[in-house]
Amino acid sequence: MLMTYDGIVVGRRDVGDNSCFVDIVTDQRGLIEANAHGVKKINSSLMSSTALFSYSTFCLSRGKSQYTINSAKPKYSFHEISSDVKKLALGSYFAQAVRYCTSSEQSQYVRGKTGAESLVRFLAVALYETINTEKTGRTLSAVKSTFELHYSSVLGFTPNLIGCNNCGEYECARGMYFLPDRGYLVCADCLNPEYGGEAVLLREETLFAMRTVVFKPLSECFKFRISEKSERQLSNICERYFLRHTERSFTALEFYKTVK
Repeated sequence: MLMTYDGIVVGRRDVGDNSCFVDIVTDQRGLIEANAHGVKKINSSLMSSTALFSYSTFCLSRGKSQYTINSAKPKYSFHEISSDVKKLALGSYFAQAVRYCTSSEQSQYVRGKTGAESLVRFLAVALYETINTEKTGRTLSAVKSTFELHYSSVLGFTPNLIGCNNCGEYECARGMYFLPDRGYLVCADCLNPEYGGEAVLLREETLFAMRTVVFKPLSECFKFRISEKSERQLSNICERYFLRHTERSFTALEFYKTVK
């Protein structure tokens, strides 16, 4: 039985001298582990389509215990990400996060702000933004924060940023606090010791960026500009929120921090 899916390679493991297993994230079937026979031969037609970060259309056959790649046609190449070690490290973090957080044999379409959202498209946009920071004027830190907060929402951990969880106010003259453990806002007028845990007083720009990432469609959620101080606060909040709710650590993230 042959199946055709669009997907992005998020992992690869060598098998013998000429073959490898690749992990492909797809919208229809989640994470697929497939065998690419003879891919390391110099004349293999699968070589470019099965490299890490390759976005391709894969034709797969399924046996009793595994998938095999029959053919693959590249859709978009992210190979240039390897020319910059910081971008490569960040892209590897994205791929590792998606690989570990994506279930097998389950649809990855999620109900978004404009209908069903594609996990494959989201990862493709994140990789594109990583490669093209010089063109867009955005920083790797902002791209990383956007990935972490948006992907948290994709995984079902959407923070409530509409307004104060107590009184419902959209903004407060004395400031808005974000409670990472609980995933919601509390205005300064309502904050009291009963909440317990950590409460971060957000800079106005930080809250604006967080609302942009959560409420805007994928085509717009990366498109914000904030000051360096606000960007540092956003980076700390988004990383901690993502790691706390996924309950994982990622070696690629630690490597990104060392090269950054």
